[in-house]
Amino acid sequence: MPWLTVCLSLTPFLLIELGLRWFAPQPVSETKVDPYIDLQQLQPLFELEPKAGVWQIPDHRMNFFRPASFVANKTEGTKRIFVLGGSTVQGRPFSTETAFSTWLQLRLQAEFPKTKVEVINVGGISYASYRVSKLLSEVMEHQPDAVVLYTGHNEFLEDREYGELLEASVIRTWLSNLSGKVRMVSWLQEKLRRPAKPVVEIPQEVDARLDHLGGLEKYHRDANWRLGVENHFDQTLRNMVQRVKAANLPLWLCMPTCDLINTPPFKLELANDLSAQERDEWRTAWQTANDHGLPSSQRLAACNRCLAIDALDSGAHYVAGRLLYEQADRENASEHLIAARDLDVCPLRATTAIEQSVIRIAAEENIPLILTPTLFDLRDANGNRTPDGIADPEFFVDHLHPSLTGHQVLGKTLAENMRQHDLFVGLERLQNSEEIEQRFQALAEKHLAGLSEAYYARGKQRLEGLRRWAAGRVGQPPKSPEN
Repeated sequence: MPWLTVCLSLTPFLLIELGLRWFAPQPVSETKVDPYIDLQQLQPLFELEPKAGVWQIPDHRMNFFRPASFVANKTEGTKRIFVLGGSTVQGRPFSTETAFSTWLQLRLQAEFPKTKVEVINVGGISYASYRVSKLLSEVMEHQPDAVVLYTGHNEFLEDREYGELLEASVIRTWLSNLSGKVRMVSWLQEKLRRPAKPVVEIPQEVDARLDHLGGLEKYHRDANWRLGVENHFDQTLRNMVQRVKAANLPLWLCMPTCDLINTPPFKLELANDLSAQERDEWRTAWQTANDHGLPSSQRLAACNRCLAIDALDSGAHYVAGRLLYEQADRENASEHLIAARDLDVCPLRATTAIEQSVIRIAAEENIPLILTPTLFDLRDANGNRTPDGIADPEFFVDHLHPSLTGHQVLGKTLAENMRQHDLFVGLERLQNSEEIEQRFQALAEKHLAGLSEAYYARGKQRLEGLRRWAAGRVGQPPKSPEN
């Protein structure tokens, strides 16, 4: 019988697979290798204070992190949650005091009053996923009960080259996915792996292009580099997820979201192969598209003319998207606004490919996913309480950092999702939802009352600095109104 023949032929492979899983389980350390860059020289973030028995972030790391600490010997009954990512996790332009990690902790404290909840913010300014991956390796050694990852916006900030690794990205991604599920594949990779020096050795701390005077000039249209960055993110995120799962730790992923409506592309650049006549025609159409005194229909026609000349013109996509958004044409508006973000020559927001990686990996690995863009989509262009598929600009203070309200909404959603996934099963919980909300409001009011006016003033100063940084104006004085 054919089916019996197939079963018999597969039996040796099944026995080998079971034997390797039992006698040679995959070490978690094997998943720490990054084929693109060298992470070995990056130093641990937390340092032990021996007298106090506390792990803490030292002062010399405060250019990128905010203070955070936890006891070396976790007490019984404590729930310790690490939240990792970039400046969004840190709560910029403000700080950790109003970040979603804080609202998550207050929500859980209100709901589980007899449980000590520690939510430790490990958000690093401009930290991309490959740097977050190194932090994850570290915090997994500190008795976490759960991990939250919100990453994807900072992937294009640092200089990296991919070379031949880019050509093998499809095969490498397939093998990486397979090795996480089939021990025979990962065992063979271990035995056959040749020592190879990563293409790039990154510095100890972030060295973003925009941190340097004229950094915006380093960004140009480069489809291959962009593809390499997106593939690198995909592999890094999958690697992180598989490591956490191998350690049997609960994990939550947050899909990165950003402002599409009030944020035009940070850099426009036309295709190099346009003729002089096409460039002249584009300039005429672009001037018409940006003339606010003209009817929308005429401006839209000018946008279409720009896109006919250069289909990758992110500026024309943005203007068209705004015009369509104001006309409540949400489907076409969304298409143009997303294209404007994805085609930005200076991509400071997670692209569609990065978003899709988060969604796909969460689904394939069966990891809870917080759809942040959906959380922030409550109203349409006219202010009606109707989701339109585009995150509301009121939830952002700039191109991607959530407002205080946005952080509160995300913190509440995470708390509810953690309870639904039984993170706190067996612990005593308040049952009355009104009582929980009252306790949370009391905790939140007490917390906010402890923040000074200087806290908000510093946040506003940082916001102005962030806007100038994103515009490539590091080291330059603020523009005067007439400029």
